Amino acid sequence: MTQGTVVLAGGLPVEHLPLDILVAEFGWSFKEVEGLGSLAELNHDNNVVTVLFSPKTLDLPWDEALRSILDAAPRTLPIICHGFAEVIDWPQVANAGAFHSLLLPFSSREVRQSLGFVWGAKCRPAGNTIRCRRPPRTAISGHNRLARAHGAELSAKQ
Repeated sequence: MTQGTVVLAGGLPVEHLPLDILVAEFGWSFKEVEGLGSLAELNHDNNVVTVLFSPKTLDLPWDEALRSILDAAPRTLPIICHGFAEVIDWPQVANAGAFHSLLLPFSSREVRQSLGFVWGAKCRPAGNTIRCRRPPRTAISGHNRLARAHGAELSAKQ
């Protein structure tokens, strides 16, 4: 049984199998919805942890798309997806309620990192709204692994 659902809204042109695998690493399920009405229905029956969406594919300005996502799934942490040439004012988007952003086309590494941020925000011990299992080993960056190994090495020498 999964503890949450990651939703891809608005028919983003992405390969689904890699997203299924990445989402499953966090113990979540993956669903796709075409429109905002479907998102609201899905949110009613599921714990939607994040929604990946592009204002462009929803055919809405970014602020209206974000507001609509949050109206349909109020507890979600929305991730705005955009092309390299699309300029977004991140401070303004973040202040409006976006949790993170991803470039299109998706990079598995970047999607995993964003999902790790969502996992951390949704599953930290204090004030946590859902119970989560330990994060996957693949969600820990190589830099963190090296730092941990180096720290253990230093502790052993002391």
